[in-house]
Amino acid sequence: MEEFEAPIVEPPADPRPPPRIEPAPRRVPWWAGVAALVAGGIAAQVAGSIPLIIGAVVWLAQNAGEGPPDTELMMRDLTRSFWVLGPSIAMTGGTMALVAFATARLARVPAREALGLRGAPWPAFLAAPIGILALGPTADALRRLMQETLPWATFGALEGLDEVARSAPIWAVLPAMALVPGFAEEVLFRGVFQRSIRNGALAIVLSGGLFACYHLDPQHVVAVMPLGFYLAWLAHRTQSLAVPVTGHVLNNAAAVVGSVYFAEAAGASEPLEWWWAPIGWAVCGGCVAVVWLSTRERS
Repeated sequence: MEEFEAPIVEPPADPRPPPRIEPAPRRVPWWAGVAALVAGGIAAQVAGSIPLIIGAVVWLAQNAGEGPPDTELMMRDLTRSFWVLGPSIAMTGGTMALVAFATARLARVPAREALGLRGAPWPAFLAAPIGILALGPTADALRRLMQETLPWATFGALEGLDEVARSAPIWAVLPAMALVPGFAEEVLFRGVFQRSIRNGALAIVLSGGLFACYHLDPQHVVAVMPLGFYLAWLAHRTQSLAVPVTGHVLNNAAAVVGSVYFAEAAGASEPLEWWWAPIGWAVCGGCVAVVWLSTRERS
């Protein structure tokens, strides 16, 4: 009796393309990232002081015949004028960006990889600014807590920025106070520095904390702290500098527009109700979930 051999049936080929495995991005050494942050921060402050020095010389020349100069009045006039502080912000931001790109070049790492100059899923770009704006009530509550407990611990930086924003046309203020710092601070803190640290949790803590401390004014530092940690997490999760830049720029732009157009109408002296903060946490948590889910293939 002839034996029957069953035909060998091969399983159908999987029509789906194999998953794309991206090579690990190259990064600058951690010590180079730290050096860039220190050198960039110091150099940016020095560069930003140049317009203030020039403004002081002009102010003294204009008031030369009015007796001994009132240095306190002079500094107030200079730091409340957009036409002095605007160039200062531009030089500060330009120096930060220059140091970040120069560090990548000296480390012989392509800037695209060293700084995270890459795209990200579109939901992340929508969630980033919504999430950071939702943290606004928390930042406001922290600032007011500092004002009540340590009223002396401030340089008046936030009040000064509000005056500066209202001292010039909006078309000039928005690029200087929203776009320039939003890009420059991110490329230094979230770009070359954060990406140089291999431990993700440590990178987020250091990047967010040092970013807040760089604002110097204690009330400003405390208010910015939750925003800094959120931006640092966005950069880590998406591995893209473009996402935190988008959130940072739009947050600054909202602050400028609010200061120029809505401060008096909204009653800026009145604190927000406490329940705004947990609502903001819920919204921000939703944005975190959107970013997390949209970047699962990158994790």
